[in-house]
Amino acid sequence: MRRAELGAAALIAALALVAGWNAYRYPSGAGYDVQQHRAYADLLIHHGEIPSSGTRSEYYTPPGFYALAGAATLVGEHVHAGDPHKLGQVLNLLILLATAGVLWLLAVELFPGRTWAQLGALAFFCFLPVVLRVAAMFHPEPLSMLLTSVALLLATRMLGRADHRWQLAVATGVALGLAQLVRAFSLWTFAAVVIAFAAARAWRPLIVVVLATAVVASPWYIRQTIKYGDPVFDRPTKSEPIWERRPATFYVGLGLPDVFTDPIRPHFLNRAIPTTYSDVWGDYFGVWRGSRERQSFLGLLPTLLAIGGWLLLLARSLRSPPRLAVALLPGLGLLGYLYFTVSYPTPDGDVLKAGYMLTTAPAWAVAFGFALDRLPGRARIAVAAVLAASVVIALPFLLY
Repeated sequence: MRRAELGAAALIAALALVAGWNAYRYPSGAGYDVQQHRAYADLLIHHGEIPSSGTRSEYYTPPGFYALAGAATLVGEHVHAGDPHKLGQVLNLLILLATAGVLWLLAVELFPGRTWAQLGALAFFCFLPVVLRVAAMFHPEPLSMLLTSVALLLATRMLGRADHRWQLAVATGVALGLAQLVRAFSLWTFAAVVIAFAAARAWRPLIVVVLATAVVASPWYIRQTIKYGDPVFDRPTKSEPIWERRPATFYVGLGLPDVFTDPIRPHFLNRAIPTTYSDVWGDYFGVWRGSRERQSFLGLLPTLLAIGGWLLLLARSLRSPPRLAVALLPGLGLLGYLYFTVSYPTPDGDVLKAGYMLTTAPAWAVAFGFALDRLPGRARIAVAAVLAASVVIALPFLLY
């Protein structure tokens, strides 16, 4: 086994320990909208029904995760009757580890022979607080992240190796379609993959990918359109133009100094930048525990590296379709997240959850690894040492 593979195995083993502890310790009844998620899974698995809009429910969310989590809960009723939903958290643990493995393969595909880029991407993902936090919950977002990561890997291999077999195109489309049967936020990945194939002028596999995606996902969208008149998100919102729904402070407010001294709601309420940053590296909505203030400081360096790496990767990938899907995803995710949070403003800022962009986490990890690899030799070692120390300092927060 090569040194890079040993490093990857060590990182995934560390992720398994941290995430496994969190799945064990984090209450199954805690987390974002957990009562609605558990009720959906129970209703689907026991009665074969999807919640209706007449109740406070996740009726607008596709049933993919709830079918799997409901099956896990059903098993839990027999083997862990005191808390059967705990097996839904175990399911997300397995999904998280699988995503880490897919990300490793993706990084190797994108950066052959570049050990710093490969291991840097994997390390960023394994110790990203928002990933560990959401994966500890009974929540659909990790499954969506896994499926979109598989689609990214397949698309990257097809374009990088000029392997346009229809079987691979179908597999890519099925992965994208299944992701849309989990969360609509996976549409960003679909757009990135479509643009990458179009840029490569790979028209036949593109058509197959789109058709396969449509075959898998369209029944859900058709059902929602017929039943509620909106295929994606049937929720009431303001009737005014979208550009008038948020004040200027929503877009440019930095929340200083509270983003470092008190990064939890209701501070800098409905300020997109500090809320999202605090929720990526800390716990803005108060569903975790630990020093949020320390996390805000620890997140500065990796954030700068990830953003810088993304911009550089995007610039280098505009004429390189194999990298383009991954390079586009962070930007498309930010645009989609911005559109969603502007379209559906809430007084408590509840829509500004970084977990809604979880499908972009692997792409951000790749961007971080790319940035780390581009640093000069001594600077790279120094930065890596600082980042490793940051992980050690953050461990009390990363472990619930």
